[in-house]
Amino acid sequence: MNLDRIGTVLGWALMLGFAALTLLEVPRFFRSALAPQPLPLPGDGQPSAISSRRMWGEVVLAFLLSRLLVVLVCLVGRWLDVGQVRGFFGEFRDNLFPWDARHYIHIMENGYVGSGDEQLFIVFFPLYPLLCRCITVLTMLPAEGVALAVSNLSLIAGGGVLYRLAALDGGEVRGRRAMLLLMFCPMTYFYSIAYSESVFLLVTLLAVYAARQRRFPAALVFGALASGGRILGLTVAIPIYWEWMRADRERRFGQTLPSRRERVRCALLCGLKTLPVSLGFLMYLWYNWRLFGNPTQFMIFQREHWYQRLGTLANTFQYSLHNALDYDDFLYQLGVWRPQVALMLAIPLLILWRRRRTRPGDTAYALVYHWVAFAPTWLLSGPRYASCNYALYLMLAGIGRRKRGFILLMALWCAMLGFMTWVGLWQGKVY
Repeated sequence: MNLDRIGTVLGWALMLGFAALTLLEVPRFFRSALAPQPLPLPGDGQPSAISSRRMWGEVVLAFLLSRLLVVLVCLVGRWLDVGQVRGFFGEFRDNLFPWDARHYIHIMENGYVGSGDEQLFIVFFPLYPLLCRCITVLTMLPAEGVALAVSNLSLIAGGGVLYRLAALDGGEVRGRRAMLLLMFCPMTYFYSIAYSESVFLLVTLLAVYAARQRRFPAALVFGALASGGRILGLTVAIPIYWEWMRADRERRFGQTLPSRRERVRCALLCGLKTLPVSLGFLMYLWYNWRLFGNPTQFMIFQREHWYQRLGTLANTFQYSLHNALDYDDFLYQLGVWRPQVALMLAIPLLILWRRRRTRPGDTAYALVYHWVAFAPTWLLSGPRYASCNYALYLMLAGIGRRKRGFILLMALWCAMLGFMTWVGLWQGKVY
């Protein structure tokens, strides 16, 4: 049996197992929201009070230490390459704008255009570049500096919101752990360069946190921003929807069991209430229509120039496994294909393991987000996309109570961050 056939068989097995897990979660998703719970869910209790000053101090310290690790890894990379560190900062600055970063900078400086090679940049969703463009116009600062500032400030803010969100589930310790896992995530160097990851994750976390606080208008606003930042932003409607159903059931029925008709009515009404999350995406479609006369023009460009269309998990696993073992550039094997294969196996196992200890809205988000993120044909950025799945940090932060286990996890996390920074940011072998 050749490698492609093995990959196909394993890919279909993986996809069918993941589909079964997703279908298994559907009844729990609605039952947990619409029926009184015999046992409290994570986050139902009152979280311990956390000093904002102390929390933000921890977030900033973790940010600085993680960025220091990134810089030191690149510094060592420079010394290994040329035997000296002279000229490091110039090369390091250039490396902060790889691949798509230059396209984002062009949008910040010129906006979207409808002709020439630059028309292809419409595939990059508008939240991050247009936010930076507005700041650039107002302050007259260079786009490169604004892009880096927005990315890093969004990472710090996202760390704080994730801290608060995780603390709702398990107190201060769990909040701190989730924040540290984000700051030292192996793909976190993308959050400090001119990429959209940090802004996208921030608005997603704000949407979920607002929903948890029963501030649903704010959740819809941040959700709409998320859907204007990436097509995956539409999936934030899932935890908002679950929290809204649960809040509506509690408000109207308390601890009594609603009738089947009332449960269906509640599910439909809350679904309609959640629809404004799509406004950001609809605005993006309108901009496509305005420039090209076709609201889905970005999908044509994705298919023709990046060879991407909606595929299946089985197909992604098959070609990822093949390239992980038989790609002509070994560093691409290490930086792109092998991490992608590992995550396609590890994430479903993590969800299966932690699903009963995670709020159903977050579990459903993790499932749908993973399915959509890893299904495209010719996927090169699976690990980067996975790093924006906020529910994974909540699940990982809840593993074990012993400090020794978490210290070992963080040691592994830091080693992986160092390796991916060297392969990706310094060698340019990660997308």
